[in-house]
Amino acid sequence: VLPRIDYLSWAIDTFPRARWDLATSGLPSISAAELGAPADLGDPAALRSFAAAIAERHAVPVSEVFPALGTSGAAWIIAASVLTGGGPAEVLIEQPTYEPPLRDIEGFGAPVRRVQRSAGAGWRPYPPAFADALTDRTRLVVLASPHNPTGVVTPDGDLAQIAAACAARGAYLLVDEVYRELALPRTTARNLAPNVLVVSSLTKCFGVGWARAGWALLPESLRAAAHTAEMHATGVLPTMCGAIGAHALARIDALTARADLLCSGKRAIVDAFLARHPRLSWTPPPPRALFG
Repeated sequence: VLPRIDYLSWAIDTFPRARWDLATSGLPSISAAELGAPADLGDPAALRSFAAAIAERHAVPVSEVFPALGTSGAAWIIAASVLTGGGPAEVLIEQPTYEPPLRDIEGFGAPVRRVQRSAGAGWRPYPPAFADALTDRTRLVVLASPHNPTGVVTPDGDLAQIAAACAARGAYLLVDEVYRELALPRTTARNLAPNVLVVSSLTKCFGVGWARAGWALLPESLRAAAHTAEMHATGVLPTMCGAIGAHALARIDALTARADLLCSGKRAIVDAFLARHPRLSWTPPPPRALFG
């Protein structure tokens, strides 16, 4: 039985009815009129164009780019590709975490163990804690950078250490980097090690969530399994996801400028609020970030 995803169940029902939305976790959506429309939503080559644009932006081979229905769809495809077949498997997932990836893993029946992030460490993951938690049954380790819910960016050096520990056990490290473009634009953790898998989309940092233009970055050795997973989930990915995704990436400088404008001055408001309430504190995220 697939586990209920409590957060999304609440959000999907509540957000459209909220007068003051204080919970949306990404930039406000850009309208289709403002973004403009691609010439052909049904272009059969659109998904290849989208993949090529992602590959160019993040300096990865296009053969490692797998378009998907948003970050959540990409994470599900990764889980299906890694956890089905091949004998017993367990998964390590950071605590706290964004709920959907946790429920995705539980839906495949793999035992899940949690690795704690702590406020005392500034919410940064501690690489030795992940290394100590690994066993020969571990197939996948899952974390986010920037982290949801704290906004903390994990240094690439720490991610590389965790990836190396995973590789020694024959495991993959999955990094949800849907917020990375705000902190470290044009970069990806995929380039840190062969066993690092990445999921992302144009949703949180650029406000194009309605297109569901997401992707996974993965080694070619997982591509066949990813295609099989996609067939089970969607049959084929809609060409319009690729068409709008490629169209948006061709206008990424304008989308970045829009993001800067929307974020401008907001951090000062939060800092001033905290200054007025000395009993409150937080772990501040990078300057170009949406939450902390």
